[in-house]
Amino acid sequence: MSLTIVLSDNAHWRKRLFPLAATRPVGNIRIGICTINEKWKHIFQCPVTYDTADYLREKFTDESNFEHSEYLIIRANVLPSLELISELKSLSLGEVLLDNHSWIAIKSDTLEVDLDQIHLNFHTVRTSCEISYLNFLEDIFIQNKSQLIFDFNLLTRGRQSSTISSSNQVYGSWIFIEEGAMVEGASLNSLEGPIYIGKDAKVEEGSYIKGYVSIGSNARVKTGARIYPNTTIGPGSTICGEINNTVIWGNSAKGHEGYLGCSVLGEGCNIGAGSSNSNLKNNWKVVRLFDYEDLSYRETDVLKCGLFMGDYAMCGINSSFTTGSVIGVGSQVAISKFIPKFVPDFSWMTDDENATYTFEKFIEMMERRAEGSGLEMLEKNISIFKHIFEDVKYLHGKNQS
Repeated sequence: MSLTIVLSDNAHWRKRLFPLAATRPVGNIRIGICTINEKWKHIFQCPVTYDTADYLREKFTDESNFEHSEYLIIRANVLPSLELISELKSLSLGEVLLDNHSWIAIKSDTLEVDLDQIHLNFHTVRTSCEISYLNFLEDIFIQNKSQLIFDFNLLTRGRQSSTISSSNQVYGSWIFIEEGAMVEGASLNSLEGPIYIGKDAKVEEGSYIKGYVSIGSNARVKTGARIYPNTTIGPGSTICGEINNTVIWGNSAKGHEGYLGCSVLGEGCNIGAGSSNSNLKNNWKVVRLFDYEDLSYRETDVLKCGLFMGDYAMCGINSSFTTGSVIGVGSQVAISKFIPKFVPDFSWMTDDENATYTFEKFIEMMERRAEGSGLEMLEKNISIFKHIFEDVKYLHGKNQS
């Protein structure tokens, strides 16, 4: 009997992961090597779709997958582990897997599931393992290390790495290089953690990589880059400078010197030359982040927390980001002083002006960018941008230093 996995985030808590989840379902967030949906697809070898916000459905929901007879509905912010996979595979039709905080997964023959009544309509099964969730933005980089290990094992088990060129300095053997990757004259240190280099990626001479690190397919690591543990460089990205404890979704550019740490970048972001972020307050207090759900600043539990940037946000050269900065989708920032801790989506910010980016001009820029980069500008993206643009108008004026 066929199975479809449905990643469910059609709930208030998805806003805790904005601006990253503003343009995609939570199940499409990248952590480790893969996005969450890619992990589940690889694990179960079956179609994966989403139960998500209405404005995202046209792009991300494949209705053809809704014709299958059984569904494994997984809470989209749940991260896989070997123990959890075993429990999910043992779940019977009509059962719901729970921990002490929430439901984890439901095995059902219908998508018409009332999540407020699951205790009444499904037989409850209690998990015996520790469940890892993406509850807040900082969880993405905090849990990246464990997911890098999980994904490395998932993708490389039973496979042989491409040959590592003798031009590289290699420390340790916990390295996997996919077919077509060009890695020459680099320093690869896997003594403490794995290094994964994706198909057709380029790692240039003079680069230094210390695992745990993933370099996605078609990504470019420029000469002189220093990439430290717990870092994911998503597919199609170009990076240089110093990067540590950071996740980049993909197709983004941090192509010059500067520091990026304890941070998460979405798709299509651009970091100007010489830009850096702070990830530790001088008073050693825990970091506060702007929270899209509560529309206020939330105190995290971490001392180190850097920059969170929504899709297609960009900053000018020598930009300085203070500790715990949140930059919204599509924002353009070019100022000579510290950038405010929160910059609302579609902001146009310079030393002389702090305004809302004209939507038509934003789309024109995106079309030019697509033409210049060769990346497709989908009509479905425009409707998503339009929804976000209208939805966040009330946020302008909330940006603070």
